Amino acid sequence: MPRVSICIPTYKRPDLLKVAVNSCLTQTFQDFEIVISDDSPDLHTQDVVRNLSASQPIAYWRNTPGLGQAKNVNRLFNLASGEFLVLLHDDNFLTPNALADLMVPLRENISVVASFGKQYLVTHDGTILDRESTALNERYSKTEDRANKIQRPEWSVLVAQFPPDGYMVRNTAAQETLYRDSPDVGDACDADFGFRLTKLGKFFLVGKYVSAYRMTRESISSKGLRTALSHLYFLVQDLPVPEDLKPLQNKRLRELAPVAVNGCLLRAARRKALGILTSRNYPWHQQFVKGVVQLGMVFAPKAASKLLMIPRNTHHSRLLRMKRKQG
Repeated sequence: MPRVSICIPTYKRPDLLKVAVNSCLTQTFQDFEIVISDDSPDLHTQDVVRNLSASQPIAYWRNTPGLGQAKNVNRLFNLASGEFLVLLHDDNFLTPNALADLMVPLRENISVVASFGKQYLVTHDGTILDRESTALNERYSKTEDRANKIQRPEWSVLVAQFPPDGYMVRNTAAQETLYRDSPDVGDACDADFGFRLTKLGKFFLVGKYVSAYRMTRESISSKGLRTALSHLYFLVQDLPVPEDLKPLQNKRLRELAPVAVNGCLLRAARRKALGILTSRNYPWHQQFVKGVVQLGMVFAPKAASKLLMIPRNTHHSRLLRMKRKQG
């Protein structure tokens, strides 16, 4: 039985998947298996996996028809046989010492259920963006003062420190938690997984870069981001947290509220959009004009549909603009 199972869900990205798998095969820690679950409608990914020269076992499963994000990840979690599990998206990759670094806190402290580290931000072709990587990690509280320490799990998920992939988790905890395939969760199923994982133990931040987040065309999709954040808003709202973390929870809800309204309107959830706008979480004193516009869109769905389909810049697009301004 391998010590670690690296689980890679994939969909129509054979070239990037090859990079992800190669980053696994070059790990300094070599007691692992790779498990791939493929939702692609064609055989290109299957051909790439077959042609890989692997030093470690690779188990490949093709799903016909595709399972969708949540069920695809759950299939991987259930197939994994290692003591520890790493989830890796097919467009990202691991640093060479990732497995070794992530395993240490899990082996040394039984109360730690998951470990994660810093992430590089890279372009589609894999070029590391140093300044943007620093900004990304600071934004998500992966800073030197918190490095190599146990993190309070509820705090960690509220500040979005727990990442969507590139983490290591105890296999038993992953299989107990699983992803939820529910309309109430939608594309925020990775964040929801982290929220529910907080019930099982503590988190640990490794003070090293362990993975890279690649900015593909899909990752810069504005519509998908806004609909996911609309689901995230309600997950944060329903998250049970200790009393001393209530102010942080409310702050997070105020940050999410404006974009969550747009996400609700995009998925025709006008009643939910109105609920956010009329709640104490909407920052009317800061976003009055935007709030008035959004309120109008609640009662004019056709106009809302046209306006909201105009592309918006995501966080990573803003980081790129920052780089050009600083360069």
